[in-house]
Amino acid sequence: MEFRKIQFTGRSSYIISLPKKWVRENSLSQGDVVPLSINPDGSITIFPKEPREVSERKILTISHEYSPDMAVRLAISAYIQGYDILEVNFSEEMPIYKVKVRKVLQSLPGVEIILDEPQRIVAKSLLDEDEINLSELLGRIRSLVMSMLGDLELLIASPDDEEILRDINDLENELDRFYFLTIRAVNRLLSRRSITEESGIIRRTFDLLGILFIVRNIERIGDHITRISENPSGINVPYLKEKFGEMMSQIEERDLGKIDKLMLELKAEIRSIDYRQSIALESYRRILEYLENIGETIINMALS
Repeated sequence: MEFRKIQFTGRSSYIISLPKKWVRENSLSQGDVVPLSINPDGSITIFPKEPREVSERKILTISHEYSPDMAVRLAISAYIQGYDILEVNFSEEMPIYKVKVRKVLQSLPGVEIILDEPQRIVAKSLLDEDEINLSELLGRIRSLVMSMLGDLELLIASPDDEEILRDINDLENELDRFYFLTIRAVNRLLSRRSITEESGIIRRTFDLLGILFIVRNIERIGDHITRISENPSGINVPYLKEKFGEMMSQIEERDLGKIDKLMLELKAEIRSIDYRQSIALESYRRILEYLENIGETIINMALS
């Protein structure tokens, strides 16, 4: 690390000299303009030239070496890694593979299929990455889980209601979509030279990693709500709704005292559950444990 003295020049300007070696290595000279970015932690990043936004393309070649499920996973992976254009080439006509890949591409937020041939699909992301706000995404995810828990409460009262069960499954699919979109947004932010995010919940790079852990645990909570819905029984859904809402609020508040109290309450509730009584109680316990995981992540974000 080098240290440079801040100097005052003119009537209102402060300047700092740049290392000669860095200037020469980047082919800069007197009079050149260099962009800089003010980071959430107060540091400043100086770039040797204007970063270029490149539309990245990923080409996947699918053969019978892979299963249809693997083909789907590869398409999702390319999406969450931030590729703007995905080209899927099939080694031969593979109808089952193609149907599954097309279906998952159509389900991914912001993705449009622009070419569909017998042995090739090309999809493009139409998302404006600069318009994606992580706080808004987390708000939507919170709303989806709350809706699933509301439906679960109704289903426990009316266990034979097929319409409610279908709605829970639809909400879980929507939760998966926003889970993938959040991972994509975080990955794009991590790939930039500087971290800027207007929602205010991202203050340091570590916060982005924290968001990844949080949404992964929420996605698993959605899976267990769906599991409970298949075997509904006496689950304390109002308690789940209350504690989930409180924990989600702490992503922005980061009040260590409140988190401490909440974590102790969750721990006591987990200890009181005889999870061997039913599949539903086992999933109930797992949901509470995932909330604990989220709490631990928020604590780490608060201290980062």
